[in-house]
Amino acid sequence: MSIRGWRIVGIAILAIGLLAFLASGGQAAIKIGFSVSTQVNPFYKAMADGVRDEAKAQGMEATILNAEDKLEKQIADVEDLIQKKVDVIIINATHDGAAAVLNKAAEAGIPVVTLQRAVPGAKVTSHIGTDNVVIGREGAEWVAKALGGKGNVVVIEGIPGAASSEDRKKGSAEVWPKYPEIKFVAQQSGRYDRAVALGVMENILQAQPQIDAIFCFNDEMAMGALAAVKASKRTGIKITGMDANKDAREAVSRGELAMTIALPPYNIGKNGVLHARWIKTKEQPVPPRTVMAVEFITK
Repeated sequence: MSIRGWRIVGIAILAIGLLAFLASGGQAAIKIGFSVSTQVNPFYKAMADGVRDEAKAQGMEATILNAEDKLEKQIADVEDLIQKKVDVIIINATHDGAAAVLNKAAEAGIPVVTLQRAVPGAKVTSHIGTDNVVIGREGAEWVAKALGGKGNVVVIEGIPGAASSEDRKKGSAEVWPKYPEIKFVAQQSGRYDRAVALGVMENILQAQPQIDAIFCFNDEMAMGALAAVKASKRTGIKITGMDANKDAREAVSRGELAMTIALPPYNIGKNGVLHARWIKTKEQPVPPRTVMAVEFITK
């Protein structure tokens, strides 16, 4: 192609770019960074999908980084987003220890939106998620009533220090004193992980001859506990979870899990993107806290 021909092609490309820029209102695409705690857990995978899909629908650029449940990696990921000067950082924190790097982002002029797990001490513009204290309280109340107010209970908690786990623990702790005939035979962390919960529950089953209920802070741990119970050939144990993941719903329908609580991770992710957009465009006021509704699944 001649030099004149290349010039014509170049002018055409510039013209197309200009038209696209004008069609978008003359504004560059909003750039968001989402740091998600893990992509192994289906709950947080659905949340990341919500962020990705809504960003695409809104014409926004989204960088999604998986912390792999490691605080050190999440801190490094957020620092990378700060260096890239994204417009808004959205985070589903692995641990409260993320507060310092989120404050670093705020000091750099980057607003922060937290999803599902609040981060105490962090300068956050908006938080979106379920009320985990209420979930813990209502879940414990369901278990207590299902047992008729008495029995031996195992509690499998999430990651120590994670806001969701600590809040569910706090909420459930408000309930148990009302039922003096409920005895806790074990209360351990399953780290929100199926394999970890399986091993924890295997040890508990060996140590405890009588267990009436296993109260798990998420479905991954409930499914791990269920696998351990099945392998032990024990029966009559009510196992509950939270999140309403696909396999947990199926286990409820088969009568293997007694209950799970449906949370809306996909919509939490979508709302995070909408809040990020509103923060930058100011087209709508951004609430500092948005509580998403939940539903008990028992059949």
